[in-house]
Order: sequence, then structure tokens, then C-alpha cells
Amino acid sequence: MTFPRSLARVPLLAAALALAACSDSANPVQPDFRQPDADLTVALTCTVSTRGGEVRCTDGVAMGGGARGIILGGQNTYIRLASSNIQVTPGSLSFDVTVENMIAQPLGVAADGEVDSAGVRVFFVAGPSSTSGGSVTVANPDGMDSFTGPDQPYFQYEGGLFASSVTDEVSEPKTWTFGFTPEVENITFKVLVAAQLQWPDGFILNNPWVVTLDPQEAVEFTASVYNALGMPLPDEPVTWSSDAPAIASVNGPFITAGTSNGFAQLTAMSGTRPGLYPTWVSVCQSAVVGNGTSLPASLTDSDCFSSYGSETGTPTTDFYADLYRVTLEEGQTVTVTLDSGDQLDTFLLVTVPGLGVVTAFNDDDDQETLGVGSRVVFTAPISGVYVIEASTYNELDTGDYTLGVTIS
Repeated sequence: MTFPRSLARVPLLAAALALAACSDSANPVQPDFRQPDADLTVALTCTVSTRGGEVRCTDGVAMGGGARGIILGGQNTYIRLASSNIQVTPGSLSFDVTVENMIAQPLGVAADGEVDSAGVRVFFVAGPSSTSGGSVTVANPDGMDSFTGPDQPYFQYEGGLFASSVTDEVSEPKTWTFGFTPEVENITFKVLVAAQLQWPDGFILNNPWVVTLDPQEAVEFTASVYNALGMPLPDEPVTWSSDAPAIASVNGPFITAGTSNGFAQLTAMSGTRPGLYPTWVSVCQSAVVGNGTSLPASLTDSDCFSSYGSETGTPTTDFYADLYRVTLEEGQTVTVTLDSGDQLDTFLLVTVPGLGVVTAFNDDDDQETLGVGSRVVFTAPISGVYVIEASTYNELDTGDYTLGVTIS
């Protein structure tokens, strides 16, 4: 069976960010979140000492906006520039600079989800200039462009830069070099970051990834609306639609399963703000199980198809499956087994309550007592109803098995 990659659904929002000042020492600080209506174009004012070998960047004065997808300042709030490897020679100063994304969506991604060829550009809105007389130039810009004014030098970084709180990712370092005349002691400049955003108007974080419903079962869906930076917009309404109303119909936030087995995709919208992904609904009659369950069962060609068996942990018609529900308290350990007497190569999946993502799976028993049967042992991370899917390794395979459940 295809490996179920539930990592396809990675939350883009972080509860907290550990940030550091723009200096070689990079001492961590805890920021305050900006309000949604805060100015997005607060320039980073940076000072470089030609003698002390130090770069420091702080918030500066508010600057004008530009035409590109978004223009960001806000050191340690929206982005973070960090410097290292400072080299000073007569008439020249160079240092390596990395860019760290701190907003809730990738920088340098076009509306179609492809990486923007323009990447992430750090451009100069003022300077570089000397605070003590003399002249300073950017010696090695990647180019000149008009962002907030004409002919502004910039350094370009690779696009597709995800939020560091999600991936621990920062850009590759790029060397910045300034040329200066002998009387220069301190250099000051202001920079902003320009990048395309996939969702410039904001987005919806919709749960779950996959939801399984019994025929005619109804549930209420929730979704949270955010602006482009990931700030919540609690008063914005969300509208749901279904591509298969006979399977799963929509009435406001309520989703009702039809009478037949099958799959439907639900789409969330809030004005021009899209959901980050479609939500799948799989309609299939499930059975409730608990501690001590030992249940003989069969997979047949009249069973439901797998709700989680695709490469991204979504429904697929490649495998038959039976569904079970078990209620667990946080911290409880559960052992689930599929014993086929070594006659059916089973595949076992367990999903997280409310999210519909695979939290545990197994093909052949790791303890080697069930042969090609399956065994999952895990500790419940949260309290709720977990969905167990009993399926097969081989496509459209059928046969008998016994489901076992032990909770401790």
C-alpha cells in the first residue's frame, strides 16, 4: 500500500515565535504580535561599524507601500535579517545576511503556488550613507528595481521561504558588500523585503483534512480566517460548498452525509480568501469498538473504499477498507491489531480526532507475531474519538481478519 503522507497538511500558523536581534550575538527575545491594521512597511534601520565589525537592525520610520505582492519591515515581527562573517578591508566592508520569514505563509510564491522567479528581495529605501562624512555605495547588488522609488538596489534570495516557526528554515546567506571612502566610520541604511504571496488577501485554516461520517450523520465544521500575515479575522464569515451534494450536502456550517457510501470534497471561501486545502468527506458506516474488542471481520468488494490510503492521506478507490471508532483519553496507550492468520496482507491506519490526519500506521507487524498482519501501538496525544481504518497492502485485496483493541 502507498505510504500515507499525512505531512501534506502542515499548519502554517505558529502559536509563538522565538526571535533574535539582527546582530552577530543574536540574543533571543520574545516579541509582541502586531495588530492586523499595523503598518506593514516599517523599514529596518541598520547601522554598520567599519571599525567595530558589527551590524544592528531595528524598526525605523514607516515607509510607503509598493506594487509587489507584499512589502515587509518589522524586524523580529514579520521578518528577521541576521548578519555574520563581517570582513573589513580598506575601502570595503562585507558581511553575510540571511532572511528569516516570520509570517504565516511562504514568501516568494505566486498565486498558482509556484515559486516566484523574482524570489525574495531585500531592497534599500534609504542609504547606504555615512554618519560621519564621506560616501558609501552598494558594491554588489543583484540588481536595481523600482519598489517604493526609482532605481533601488536589492539583494535577491530564493523564493518559497516558509515560516521559520514551521520549518526552522532560513534563507541561504548572501554576501553584501559596501564600498566606502576613508573618512567613513559608521554606515546607516534602511531596507525592506519585497515578495509575492500566494494568498495576498489572506486565507482560511479549515479543519479537518479528512472527516469520516456514517450515512446521514451531520457535523458542524469550523474554520478560522486570517489576513495575509496570519492575524485572525474572527468576524469574517466562511462559506462551504460541496462537489458531491448527494454524498455530503452543505447547510451553512453543517455537513450532512447522504445515504450512500462515497467521497466528496468541500471547499471553504471567505470573500476572496480561500481555504488552504479542500476538506474530504468519506461516507462509510463505522463500528464502535473499545478495550477488549476481538472482532472477526472481512474485507470484500462491497466494502467502502479507503478514506486515508492515498499518498497524501486522503480517500482513494485503490483499496477496500472497514472503519471503526474508539474513544480515548489523553495519555492512554492503545494497541490495535489486524490478525489475518497470515492469509491477508493487511494495512492499519489510525487518525487524530478533529483533524483527520494519520497519526499511526503499520503494514506488517513489527513484533513479527502476526506475519503480514498489522499492529499499531501509540499513546493518545489528545482526548477524543479516533478512527481506525482496516485495509490492505495490495490494491483491491479481500479476505478475513480479526480486529483486536487493548487500552491501558
